[in-house]
Amino acid sequence: MNFLDYIKNNKIVGLAPMDGYTDEPARLLQDKIAKPDVIFTEFVCAEGLSRGSEKLFDPLLYSNIEHPIVAQLFGKDPDSFYKSAVICFELGFDGVDINMGCPANKVVRHGGGASLIDTPIAFELIKVILQARQDWSEGRVNIKDIDLKKKSLLKFEKVLEYCQYKRVKQWPTVSVKTRLGIDSDISQKWIGELAKTGIDLISLHGRTLKQGYAGKANWKAIKKVSILAKKINPKIVFWGNGDIENRQMAIDYIDKYQIDGVLIGRSSVGNPWVFEEKERQIDVGEKYQALLLHAQIFANVFPKRSLEHLRSKLLAYSKNLRKAKYLRKKLVGVVNITDLENLEEDFLEADFKN
Repeated sequence: MNFLDYIKNNKIVGLAPMDGYTDEPARLLQDKIAKPDVIFTEFVCAEGLSRGSEKLFDPLLYSNIEHPIVAQLFGKDPDSFYKSAVICFELGFDGVDINMGCPANKVVRHGGGASLIDTPIAFELIKVILQARQDWSEGRVNIKDIDLKKKSLLKFEKVLEYCQYKRVKQWPTVSVKTRLGIDSDISQKWIGELAKTGIDLISLHGRTLKQGYAGKANWKAIKKVSILAKKINPKIVFWGNGDIENRQMAIDYIDKYQIDGVLIGRSSVGNPWVFEEKERQIDVGEKYQALLLHAQIFANVFPKRSLEHLRSKLLAYSKNLRKAKYLRKKLVGVVNITDLENLEEDFLEADFKN
């Protein structure tokens, strides 16, 4: 079954793309503990990737066990999106997603993310990625046709080797992840127009750009526009996103709000068990072992990087623990695996809050 048929015929509970979190070590850890139905990468700057920035190939590292996996791109330049999409197709991603929902100022002020909502450039980006898919699938373009420098091509080959992708032709999905609007809910108009473009999937976060992550996600609006989108394009797949705490809640929301799937984001940070079939109390020892495994995977994937690069993710494992403040002070000073191993006793004594 190809990826598009898979997401059309199953209730999907996936890992949402999160900048600074859904990198290769976090995704590998997530797969080992409780595999989501679909995984997204961190968002990657299309402009930088298309110019061959070697460091921007690192977010595209993935392992075979992570399939199905979707690469997410952000930016605003159509030519860059075309080239970056070709790179992602060549690396074997099951889909390419356009970020039209990120509220971060560093993205929005440059015209990317949620600032694209209901703008002409948004539809131009969709058009060029759909064209890139068509050209690539019919053999009119490949990695050698997009003017990457020799050093960038070598980096691409290293990533390809890591991914162990054999360049088997497939039909990857093209999708958009977005929000209700910029400063007000214009989702009826906005999603209605997206549904006409020919994309395969829309993922809708139930807040506006102005809200960021404040307040509660508007799931009634998600339901309303899901029904609208399917009236306009019966073939489209529609997922919701926002405030989902665990897999069972996600399945309940799929039925309640008449959608095809749900993406879980922030609830999974430091808590990869959210994708387990049944919600349960996680033992503090499990938390410590997950934290340690996360660091070990990170060290294997990026052997030249200090664990300081993992700090914010390690801190997340202290959430809801009785001695969280004390543990965070300890975790801030961690620079290697031995430092983490020396924290085992402190961690196990922390226990959960009553």
